[in-house]
Amino acid sequence: MTEQTRASRQELADVFRRFAHQQCAGRSPLYFTLSHAVADSPELLDLAAGTRPGQPAPNMLLGAVHHILRRGAPHPLSPYFSRLEPPSQEQAAELLVDFCRRHAGQIEQIISTRSVQTNEVNRCAVLLPAFAALQNSLDDRPMRIVDVGASAGLNLLWNRYTYRYDDQVLRLPGSDPSTVLTCEVTGGVPPLAVDVSRFVRPVGIEVAPVDLTDREATEWLVSLTWPEQTERQRTLRTALALAAQEPPTVVAGQAPEHLAQVVAETPADQHLCFVFSWSIYQIFGSPGGRERLAITLAELSRRRPIHEISIGHFGHDVPRMIMARYENGESRSAVVAHCDVYGFWIHWLSDARPEEDGTS
Repeated sequence: MTEQTRASRQELADVFRRFAHQQCAGRSPLYFTLSHAVADSPELLDLAAGTRPGQPAPNMLLGAVHHILRRGAPHPLSPYFSRLEPPSQEQAAELLVDFCRRHAGQIEQIISTRSVQTNEVNRCAVLLPAFAALQNSLDDRPMRIVDVGASAGLNLLWNRYTYRYDDQVLRLPGSDPSTVLTCEVTGGVPPLAVDVSRFVRPVGIEVAPVDLTDREATEWLVSLTWPEQTERQRTLRTALALAAQEPPTVVAGQAPEHLAQVVAETPADQHLCFVFSWSIYQIFGSPGGRERLAITLAELSRRRPIHEISIGHFGHDVPRMIMARYENGESRSAVVAHCDVYGFWIHWLSDARPEEDGTS
């Protein structure tokens, strides 16, 4: 084994360990255990190395395993995907290696051709306060939301869901009572008063939009959820059913080119806001993706004012939400909230005001 191969394996092993501790700890005991099993196995690391460039290997490999099991593949690993208790570390390594050997061809095909297009519908519970804060800071012209990295476009239907913030239930005009997004509020009180009638012509941008009529494609979205998160799966399914009845508009193509097109086609009498929900790194790379995005939007703002709402880790352990305004090549931004990766809690920063100098 060459030094380069050894270094690549070690780097990928670190990715799986970070995934275990930053995302799985306290949420998915099974994926926490399986991620460590991958990190300790050269064979599994070599398999995971075939992940499509730009895609997170842990999500792809474990999603592929989940997908194959959900389609009925018999294996001793299967019962652990429906149990609350994960296998021991030794059992996990043995079972996962055996499963991946048996289904190596399918796994390689999935991780090399598909992508993590998870629509975390519950993130709408974090985005709604940002929409309210932005709307409250602007005049009464209509607002156009552009979801960049939209997957199936489910977050474009944010105004069709019902919300529960602690004990407060928020029903918007036309809310679907079967799709309820729950969010715990900590910190300051987030703004929730939003006039949905002022939001017009929402559109998503996605390299390969999910075809809502393709069962295999929508089932892959479900497979990307974690086995223990049955409520998350239920919410995704109800949102998919709603989207099948009211398909959101998602255009296919590379985001950088479409950003300029959207700026050009959006009328001056509409506010324009780009939303990035953990999609910046896939579009602009990591590290430094946020900075490259800011440069791109600043340049586009020479044509018209632009607003941005972005959620991600941005180099921090705790995810945060940034709101920014770009105009005439200049930008102002602020961190307005910390939040959960999946939108299950939000810590609104009561002293933060959107688009003040704060971060870039």
